[in-house]
Amino acid sequence: MTIYFSSNKIPALETFSLHQRQAILTLAQAKLSAPEKFILNMIKLMLLIPPFFFIANLQGLALVAAIMLVLFAYFIVLRPVMLFFAQKHLDKAISQYEKNEP
Repeated sequence: MTIYFSSNKIPALETFSLHQRQAILTLAQAKLSAPEKFILNMIKLMLLIPPFFFIANLQGLALVAAIMLVLFAYFIVLRPVMLFFAQKHLDKAISQYEKNEP
């Protein structure tokens, strides 16, 4: 499977606007199974806990720079993982969105 860094690169979502893609991805995330949600949350924890141990010892501008770096890395790594998990539920989410959209 291809790894996407942005939702507009996913072929099934190319025709939708940003707002529509976000709504569809929210529906797809709601369809994740419990093990998928657990794995996704464990990945989040693995990404967040080590930097906080490092950041706890910093002060001043180093603290601000480290927080910015952690946030940047968090979104760069987590977004593709979330899109990867949501891809298998996109067809159902798109049909549900189109059914509910006036």
